[in-house]
Amino acid sequence: MLDIVITGAELEHDLLLDLTHEVHPARTLYRPSEPSLRLEDVPDDADLSHLEQEAARHNADFFVLPAGLSIKSFKAFFFDMDSTLIENECIDDMAFAAGCLDEVRRMTREAMEGKWPFAENLQRRVKLLAGAPVSVVDHSVEAARFSVGAEVLMKFARRNGLALYVVSGGFTLITRPIAKKLGMTGAVSNELVIENGLLTGEVAGPAGGKILDARGKRRAVEVLSQLHGASLSEVLCCGDGANDVEMIRAAGLGVAFHAKPVVQQLARYRINHSGLDAIMLFFRESWRDALPFA
Repeated sequence: MLDIVITGAELEHDLLLDLTHEVHPARTLYRPSEPSLRLEDVPDDADLSHLEQEAARHNADFFVLPAGLSIKSFKAFFFDMDSTLIENECIDDMAFAAGCLDEVRRMTREAMEGKWPFAENLQRRVKLLAGAPVSVVDHSVEAARFSVGAEVLMKFARRNGLALYVVSGGFTLITRPIAKKLGMTGAVSNELVIENGLLTGEVAGPAGGKILDARGKRRAVEVLSQLHGASLSEVLCCGDGANDVEMIRAAGLGVAFHAKPVVQQLARYRINHSGLDAIMLFFRESWRDALPFA
């Protein structure tokens, strides 16, 4: 059996009622504030194509989930930072402060679209920042804006005892403050090389090792999962760029968040219209105060 979740600001009661009748759920729950609908215990062989088409037509997100999915089945959540936990691309903010925005922004976009190897791309972007004062990093932290729903989702996850990590191709001087502000467990990311208060134009991976690229992010998820006694089936990974694909595909729940096309194609779950708090709707615990729908 399956549970279907539909969420979107443009959904109307009569439309939802019509859609519900198409798939014969055992029970239907409604949250008018979003608005969101959960169709429970839908038969595995139900034809969901029209339901999904109507959701897309009304700019709603549509999730097909295992029946009765509980957050108690998960031990850790892992998130990309840039354009996922926060709306910004931090290296672009640094480049703006350093006066080289246009070229860095173009290269960032190409990296996130998977057009060339992430590590090489990052090294070239950081090289353009050589000689910039470390204050450009402070500027990036101050400019960071949490994505809609990020804080609510973190509170929900913490209440349910999950470990929460940033796993980012960005920089520890930024990821750690962001993780701390969100009350997360920790962060794994790359390291900027700084001498005499200036960026040298060099970057290293965690603890001075290899740059954290797509494979490195997956490996970080594997190691941290083991630390918390979790199998990969017991974790959620969420991101938007090509360097997030490996960890998204490895996770029990892999979520593409307002993601680039290459990620959309490979992720099982896609959030294209809602905030990060739509992830809460995956789990039955977030529907305890929902209304029966009729």
